[in-house]
Amino acid sequence: MEIMTKEDLKKTEEYFYLAGYNQWYPFLVELNTKLLNVYGKEPFPHTWIEQDFCEGSKK
Repeated sequence: MEIMTKEDLKKTEEYFYLAGYNQWYPFLVELNTKLLNVYGKEPFPHTWIEQDFCEGSKK
């Protein structure tokens, strides 16, 4: 089981920048908070994987 930490969130932001997204800008504070609230704790009985983090940040 994997949960998102602030370091993981920072790496995700860096990935978006380095991947060359044309309209990239830093994630909004509200988005950071929402991502950490959703993926920052273990969801019983579900499990998160790294792909869930990436898909959630894209949306």
